[in-house]
Amino acid sequence: ASLGVRRWAMSSTWNKLVNLVIRPPRAQYDPNEHLPGPRFRIAGVTHVRRDIDLAGADGLTLKCSHYEPEVRGNDPLPCVIYLHGNSGSRCDATEAIRLLLPARITVFAVDLGGSGMSEGEYVTLGVRETKDVECIVNHLRDQGLTSKIGLWGTSMGAVTAIMYANRDPSIAGVVLDSPFYSLPKLMLELVAQFTKGSRVGVPKMAARMALSFVRSSVKSRAKFDINDLDLRKVAPSTFCPALFAHGKDDDFIPPHHSETLHELYAGDKNYIAIDGDHNSPRPAFFFDSTVIFFCNVLDPPPTSYQAGAMGRGSANGLGPPVGAIRGRDPGGRDVDRRGSPAPVELVRRRHEPRETPEEDDGA
Repeated sequence: ASLGVRRWAMSSTWNKLVNLVIRPPRAQYDPNEHLPGPRFRIAGVTHVRRDIDLAGADGLTLKCSHYEPEVRGNDPLPCVIYLHGNSGSRCDATEAIRLLLPARITVFAVDLGGSGMSEGEYVTLGVRETKDVECIVNHLRDQGLTSKIGLWGTSMGAVTAIMYANRDPSIAGVVLDSPFYSLPKLMLELVAQFTKGSRVGVPKMAARMALSFVRSSVKSRAKFDINDLDLRKVAPSTFCPALFAHGKDDDFIPPHHSETLHELYAGDKNYIAIDGDHNSPRPAFFFDSTVIFFCNVLDPPPTSYQAGAMGRGSANGLGPPVGAIRGRDPGGRDVDRRGSPAPVELVRRRHEPRETPEEDDGA
């Protein structure tokens, strides 16, 4: 290929990567159509969605939803904060809601800064999002209604979870689905993936030089340094229990990222290798393992649904019978509460909820 074509190809590839890092497609949704609630029943218990605006990193407003039993009693309940991927939103917490509420674990879902309906022009793949989590944790503790806190993160959310857990040793446990260990390393791998099979390749030396320009562009626009996102420096000093998971055929964030972090991680840990890629639906045993993990580390009040039996007796093997977590729109059609339409290249649903919560009309 000519030098001009090669330069154009490199410029196009790196511009795509800059946007992939700081301004991926933004999830669009209607809370009235795409979130469970505001009042719904799971396993015969009425739950509510309480929408909250919090001031997050840099004072940006975060759009949040806290899912909890309508009647809580006097004792604090544990909570799992669900952290979505780079093009996700609080809509992605539907599976966590369905699985954890029957175990008396509340779920806090958030549009992280720069995502969904929250304020912010850019995402930072964990740098600012870690500060968002700190604001959420402070809110939960200030309320006095939450006992132990866990984090469940996917992709960018998993990176955010491990970074925050390193700062706050009181976090009881983290579920880390498909984190990367180094953003610069991942970007170099993505360039190779983008240009695979192309007649216009990108020489390794040129790619490394271009990476410095990407670093400068990200610093200028989003005010963070991509070199700060190296979790190999964080994992050896993070001690809360962790459950890692990664798709065996993930070609967006290759499995060696999770494998490396799992090897370096200082706390109690386990690793689940999942059939499929970055966006494949997660299998039943992953969800069963996640529920058991959170029941062990969060110690929720006893219920009739024990952690080890969370799949038994239900048709799909993914939790207690919940009826349909399904509502109706004003036209009377069933509304599937799985979240907003998502851009195919980054945010195809990572899991397909088999059932959705049944809205309670107060009857």
